Amino acid sequence: MTGKSCIIITGAFLATSLFTGCIEDTPSPITVPSHTEFDASNFLLKENNSIKKVRGQVLYLPIYSNVPYFEHDKSYDLSAFIAIHNTDLFNTMKITKVLFFDNDGKLVADYLEKETILLPLAATNYFVPEKDNSGTGANFIVEWVSDSLINEPLIESVMVGLKFNQGVSFLSSGRIMREITN
Repeated sequence: MTGKSCIIITGAFLATSLFTGCIEDTPSPITVPSHTEFDASNFLLKENNSIKKVRGQVLYLPIYSNVPYFEHDKSYDLSAFIAIHNTDLFNTMKITKVLFFDNDGKLVADYLEKETILLPLAATNYFVPEKDNSGTGANFIVEWVSDSLINEPLIESVMVGLKFNQGVSFLSSGRIMREITN
């Protein structure tokens, strides 16, 4: 094959590629994945007695909704949310209190309109807007209970700030204040 014929073939290939690349494909229908059945007893590792099981807790969970900066002259406002995850594979838990307090320990809001049931492996969250001025010492008190001993839930707060073309995010975990273990 000569150099001229290689250029012609390459040119034809590129033209065809460009032309076919511009043709709009018919979009495939959007499929929403359906939930499938899950059998938690199918794990190779079976449950052991070394994992802490509890029936209820009251937790203190810090929320840093306003973080001081520049020698404490200004504060950086953050939005925040708390996430409550039921980490048990088989049992439900009930959230009975979600109380929000400011820096001075004064009740700002009761976030729970009614008790919330979390199924196994389910989660829920509660949001604190950026405009909140509850302070660096703001916190939630979360109470949950279960009818049976369950894996300790994962309860964390996540703070997020997006300003001045910069973003900051961090998380904090709760501290157990009270607990039912039997």
